[in-house]
Amino acid sequence: MRALLIAAAIVMAASSTAMSQEYHWTGLYGGASVGYGWGDATVTDNAKDGVNPGPFGYSPDGVLAGGTLGYNLQLDRVVLGIEGDIGYMDVAGSGIIGSTHADHHQDLTLDGGAYGDITGRAGIALGRALVYGKGGLAFYSGEASQATTNPGYAPTGTDTFTGWVAGGGIEYALTESLSIKAEYLHFDFGDQDAYQTSLVADDPTPAGYKFHNTTDLNVDTVKFGINYHF
Repeated sequence: MRALLIAAAIVMAASSTAMSQEYHWTGLYGGASVGYGWGDATVTDNAKDGVNPGPFGYSPDGVLAGGTLGYNLQLDRVVLGIEGDIGYMDVAGSGIIGSTHADHHQDLTLDGGAYGDITGRAGIALGRALVYGKGGLAFYSGEASQATTNPGYAPTGTDTFTGWVAGGGIEYALTESLSIKAEYLHFDFGDQDAYQTSLVADDPTPAGYKFHNTTDLNVDTVKFGINYHF
C-alpha cells in the first residue's frame, strides 16, 4: 500500500504540470504488469471426532505478473470501461497444525497458479492522468491442501477458487500511445473444499473414509504496469 501511495503522489505531481495537455482515453488498449501479493488462508476441518476443527490460518505471499486487455469510453472527464487481466500469481504459503496422532502433524499448503479477472472500470480524467476504481469477478487456480504426516492417507487439494475483486489505481499517459499505472486490488476468492482419504483402516477410521476441509482465501495486491493504446 505504501508503494502505491508513493507512485500515486509521483503521478499526480506529474499530472499537475500537464493539466492543460488533455488526453483522450477512448479506445482499445493492452499491456503487462508485475506486482506483489499477500493474503490470508483460513482452513476449517469437518472434525467429527472431537479434534479441534479450527479455523487454522497462515499467510501466503509472493509475486505476480500478467497481461491486460481493455476498452475505455470517455464522456467529458468521466471514463468508463471494461478490463480483463490474466497471469500467474505465486501467492503461496504453508502452515502446520496438530494431528490425532501425537507423533504426527498436518501440513497446510497453498501453491501458486493462474489468476484472472474481468472488471468494470470507472474514473476521472485529470489532464494526462486517470484516477479510477474497478470491480468484478476473479479466479485463482492455486491449489490448497491439507496432508497428515501419518502414512496411509492421500490428500486431494482444492479446485479453482472463484470470487470477486475490487480496487483502484492511477494511470498516466506518457505519450499518445503509452501509459503507466499503479494499482491496488483486493481479491476475495471465496472458499473451496478438499479432503484426505484413508487408504487403510486406522481404528476407528475405516478404509476409504474422507476427512473434508475447507480453505477460505483472500489476497491483496499492488502492481505496476504499462499499456499500449491502439
